[in-house]
Amino acid sequence: MSKILKFDNILNVRDFGSHELPDGTKVSAGKLFRGAQLSKMTEAEQGRFDKFGVSLVVDLRYLTERRRQASKFCSTYNPDIFEFSAQYDQDSADKLAPHEAFAIRDLNTAEDAYNYMLGSYEARPLAPGFVDIVSRSLKRMAGTGEGIYVHCAAGKDRTGTFAAIVLMLLGVSKDEVMDEYLRTRQAMDLDLVIDMITLKMEQRYGRKFSPEALRPYFDVETQYLQKSLDVIGDIGDYARNVLKLGPNHVENLRKHYRT
Repeated sequence: MSKILKFDNILNVRDFGSHELPDGTKVSAGKLFRGAQLSKMTEAEQGRFDKFGVSLVVDLRYLTERRRQASKFCSTYNPDIFEFSAQYDQDSADKLAPHEAFAIRDLNTAEDAYNYMLGSYEARPLAPGFVDIVSRSLKRMAGTGEGIYVHCAAGKDRTGTFAAIVLMLLGVSKDEVMDEYLRTRQAMDLDLVIDMITLKMEQRYGRKFSPEALRPYFDVETQYLQKSLDVIGDIGDYARNVLKLGPNHVENLRKHYRT
């Protein structure tokens, strides 16, 4: 089971290794980390990250998100860290990320949010920008075996699909992959922060929101990730045909990230 790591200024951080595999091996602990964006981390928190041995940060956010909340981990605290950033077709300095545009224009009810989340999870595994960064990241990981930190904004949706792909390639069952995804509910108590999130959303986007309408937008649901898993299908076929990974890539990933 993944290990939840508590930080004051970084949400939803955990080591998503340690899963037991059918052949008696385990996914390596201390090499695969996931969480939310890193724009508010302190020097003390940077010190904790340094001990993780992370040398690759995978940032799944859109350009507008990265500019608004720049990652201090790479740019300020540790410029030697290698960073992969997602390159989406919509990336432009004056364009909103799709989920932000939806929140501003169309998020009025809980049903709106729930249906949007289902659609985004269904589209993600084949979205060119997502496929590109996942493919590049996994090929690098297969070559280096380095410690990684993968994140998006809240570390649950884009990050959740990325983590699911990694774990399935390493041999983790889909049931355990789902359990790992739902651990966000333990890492981040939505009941405690939904009012604060609502206020921040209103300040950021200049409109009123209902906390109950926002809840499905900031929660994790089995049905969400299942949409991605259904599209991915057989992980070997997905790796070969979509991510363009060769047998050596998968073999090396398992060599580096299983013990």
